Amino acid sequence: MDDSALTLDGNAIAGLLADVFNGAEVTAALRGCGSCGQLHAIGEHRLYRGPGFVLRCPGCDDVALTLIDADGHRSVRLTGTWSIRTPR
Repeated sequence: MDDSALTLDGNAIAGLLADVFNGAEVTAALRGCGSCGQLHAIGEHRLYRGPGFVLRCPGCDDVALTLIDADGHRSVRLTGTWSIRTPR
């Protein structure tokens, strides 16, 4: 089965990421991958959905973010180098 049938791009969780980052537009933020070194906007990353959400690098498939909502808590794990600019 083709992976594209199971995935969306990172733009699909723009609203959830804005909630996590206090209203900031995060899909245009850049992330440097710790594995392959490529720099991509979050919106370019592949989104896998299951019990939570996993964003993976479009260059090497390394995990960039995991997000789980469970038991009244939100758990977010970021990997690599993220550069997020927000208005004051």
